[in-house]
Order: sequence, then C-alpha cells, then structure tokens
Amino acid sequence: MGGFSMRTPIQSVNLITFDPPRIDAGCGGIDLYGGSFSFINGQQLIQIFRNVAADAAGLAFKAAIKAISPSLDALITEFQTLLQNMNNLAKNSCQMAHMLVDPAAAALSNAVNGDGNVASTQSNMFSDAFGSLTSYVSQANSYLKQTSANNPKSGNALVKTVVSSGASSIMGLAGLGNIDGSTDDPTNPNSLNNKILYALLGYNIDAVPCNSYNQGGTAATTSTPANNTVGQVTCSGPALITLDDIVKGGGTGSLNPTTPLSLYSCVNPSGSVFGGVDNQICTQMQVVSFNYPGIQGWVNTMLFGSPDPATSITGTSIVGQVNSGNSTTFSASQIQFMNQAGVPLAELLSKTSNPNTRVAIAERLAPHIVDCVASHVGEVLYKGANLIQTTTGFDLTSDEKARITQLRGDYLAKQSACNNSDVLFRIVSEINQDTRFVATNIK
Repeated sequence: MGGFSMRTPIQSVNLITFDPPRIDAGCGGIDLYGGSFSFINGQQLIQIFRNVAADAAGLAFKAAIKAISPSLDALITEFQTLLQNMNNLAKNSCQMAHMLVDPAAAALSNAVNGDGNVASTQSNMFSDAFGSLTSYVSQANSYLKQTSANNPKSGNALVKTVVSSGASSIMGLAGLGNIDGSTDDPTNPNSLNNKILYALLGYNIDAVPCNSYNQGGTAATTSTPANNTVGQVTCSGPALITLDDIVKGGGTGSLNPTTPLSLYSCVNPSGSVFGGVDNQICTQMQVVSFNYPGIQGWVNTMLFGSPDPATSITGTSIVGQVNSGNSTTFSASQIQFMNQAGVPLAELLSKTSNPNTRVAIAERLAPHIVDCVASHVGEVLYKGANLIQTTTGFDLTSDEKARITQLRGDYLAKQSACNNSDVLFRIVSEINQDTRFVATNIK
C-alpha cells in the first residue's frame, strides 16, 4: 500500500539572553562580573521563521487528514495521547523505571507491568493498561492493594509455596512431634512444621501492602508517601534458626531455659486485614517465641530424666530404671527413643552391674545419639525445604535458596559425625575387657 514519512527539525528559540551581574569574594580575592544582555540577531530570526514554516507543513498534513477522514484523525490523535501518557509515566515515575530493570524488585515489576496490570485491566478494575499505570504512579500503595487479588506472584511467596507444596507433610520430626501433641496440618499456614520452615529460610513479601511485627506486636516503622495511607508494599524477615538451634533448643525444657527459639507466625492466615480488598494470605508476619527442648534436651531427658544430666537422674528415666534393680517398665516414648537411637542401648546398660558405669556409658553415648537423631531430623527438614524449591508457580529468592543449600550441608555434617563415630566400638571393647578381667580374677 506504500507509505510516507516526513521529519522536520525542532529548534529551541531564545529571543533574549540575559546573564545577571554577580560578585564572588573570598580569602584569595574578589571576582566581579557586570552581566550581559543580548537580542537575537537577524539571521537567527530568519532561520526560526523557516523552521516554523517547515513545521507548518506537518500541521497542514494533519488538517488535511481530519478533513478527508475524521475517524482516521481521531485514531491518530488517540495514538498520540497514548504516546504522551507513556512519556509522562517515564518522566514522572523514576521508581517504576528502576523496578523494570532491577531483578530485586521483580515482583513489583510484575505487579505494575505484568500479571497485575493485565489481570486488573481484564477484570475492569481499570479502563486500560495506561489507566492502570497512571493509578500506580499517583497512588502506588492503593494500586498494589487492589491488583494483588489478580496477581498470583505478589504477596508472601514463601508461605504460599510452603502451603501449596504440602512440604510439611513429610516432616515428621523423628520423634520430636508437636510439643502440644497436636497433629500437623500442612494446609494450615500456622502449623508448627510450616513455621519451622519459615524460620529456617526467612521470607519476602512483595507488591502488596504488608508489615512485619516483633514479639511485642509492634509493627516495623515506615514513612508513608504522599497519597498513600497503607504503608509498606515490600517486607522481609531474615532466617531465625538453623539446624544447630534445633539441636540445642531453647526455652522451657531445654539447656537454655531462659532463651526460647524464635519462629514466624502468620497474622492473617485467611487473607488480608486491609479492608478485605485483596485475598493475599500472610501479608502480616510476626516473630513468636518457641519453647523447644531441642534434640539434645530430648535425648538427655529420655536417658536421665532432665535436660541436664549433671543435676539429677530420675528413677523413671531409662538409666534410672535400669539402676533401680527392679523390673523395668519403659514408656512408649522411651521404647520409641531406644529404637531411634541407633545403638543397642538396653543391651549395653545390662552388660554391667555397676550403676556408675551405666551412667558413664549413657553420658558417652548421648552426643553420638544426638548427632544421629539430628542427621535424621535435618534430612527431613532439607527434603521439605527442597520440595518447596522444586514446586512450580513461585520463585524463591537467592537468599532462601542459599539457606536450603546450607541446611543440606548441616545435615550431611551430622550424618557424617553419626556414621564415623567410634564411641560405640570403644564402649563395647571396654566392656569386653572388663568382662574378661572379672572372669580371669574369678578363676
């Protein structure tokens, strides 16, 4: 059909140039300038008129289009308006320009320039894509609050990934079940195993109004931009615990009774608390205390009756019952512990009749049992965390991926310590030597 393009130069016109007088004085001397004043010369004025005439050709062409086809002229005018809107957005929203090129703000970019924009326009929340962008520029928080309902990649990606993956369903903590006896529900954002995963990995909330609260319920302070009444639209929390913290425990029943562990709890597991406009879960996260005996405290309690064997040995503990000289009646939890300990505990304790020797055997075995149980617990924690990483639909941050890698290294270190320990061999050898010594003396 052919085509036609015409370009005309655009020239800035300065009819009058004025440079005001000024004086500058300092230790080194004085500078005095009287200023200058000038008009445009004749040749420059002639060139300006030539440019105006050239530009007028374009205006005449536009007028001809309007006379021949008003509908085509309207379409050209609409296209010019769209281009002008785009230019205005580029000029007025430096923040948006940064988001479109900054990988750290991918979720915000997606909300403004991707799924959030498209879905909100299709749902008639905004008239068109530029109307959506204009709303973002003028009132960012309000825009993100509205579009989050149509933007699956906004919000608390970690929590949504954990819940949708069902990762905690494989995380039976090797005998360390919920301390309140409850059954863990992987679909509940505030189930214990889910909260442990949040604390191991940390979280990020993006492109939706959000907040983070400390243990006292105080929200993170933030300055509110003009025309925004909600506050933050990106929040984060660092990892709070490691596998070593789970081994040592914290709070009541642990070796650190005054220092509980910390977990993250979801304040709004059923959806947003901001007027019910968006349906994003867990956009409000709070640090909560977690009293946990730890693997070390659990092993010591099973063996000796308390987290610290130096304090006392109770008669109902495993060692206490064997030392009593009476028939032993181990509880279900003690039998489960001995099955998980990975050592023939009852047989080793029965090899000697000396109560002090039995205590010494248990004390030497305790660290080995802790390493073996920790390797199993760390393995299921890693499998749960890795299942999150392989679940499609949500992207973990590089920090969260690094913590999963760290968790794998931590549990493999415990596994190596368990498999390579020679404490059991040395205890058995010593018991056999004592047995031979006693037999020789009897003869």
